[in-house]
Amino acid sequence: MSNFEQYTPGKNPSTKFIVRNIAPGNKRIRVLGYPIGNGLERDLLQIPGVNESTIRSSLLKGELLQKIRSKEIIVVDSDIDLLQFNDDQKTFLTSAGVTKGLEVTGSAIPESQHKVLRHLVHLAEGGGPFDGFSSGAYREINPAGAAFPTSVIWWESSAKLKKILEKTIVYSGALPTSITYEAYDLDGVTVIATSIDTITYSGSFEISRVRTFL
Repeated sequence: MSNFEQYTPGKNPSTKFIVRNIAPGNKRIRVLGYPIGNGLERDLLQIPGVNESTIRSSLLKGELLQKIRSKEIIVVDSDIDLLQFNDDQKTFLTSAGVTKGLEVTGSAIPESQHKVLRHLVHLAEGGGPFDGFSSGAYREINPAGAAFPTSVIWWESSAKLKKILEKTIVYSGALPTSITYEAYDLDGVTVIATSIDTITYSGSFEISRVRTFL
């Protein structure tokens, strides 16, 4: 008998985040609202409404972080993108069983470029410039006042002379299907890193996201 507890049908075979209940005392636990029997495993991306962004957020400051710290779960298999985590967080995740998605692999990109890509992810998913950038950054949304903006630009200042990050969004109806992020060099003109997220939905729920670095 398999020790894997299946969720509902419709598993996306391209992405997984499987955890095992290792809680002491033969304890049955709940993770993201779903039960896992002691010693059994679940793919958390099978939970309706849970996507890679949910997992990343929970690993950073939510339930998954706490359950790993309390030694209730370990990560058995994961291939989601975790490039945006810092070195300390990556060390913690490695100790929890994560071996994939922490570094760019399968290419001849040097470590200096890896850092650029990680900074791009931080900028994109953190909402804009963070610690290490000059204060006074200015965000411009286009078209102005639009319910579904197609462009979000972070400028070095309200003078709008140098870009830091530009986010371009393509929609299908009200759902974004492609998001392109471009990070700029100190001159505010030269693009130093680009990533494209291609998003797939089931109804109105995101079920997968593929990130391509150019």
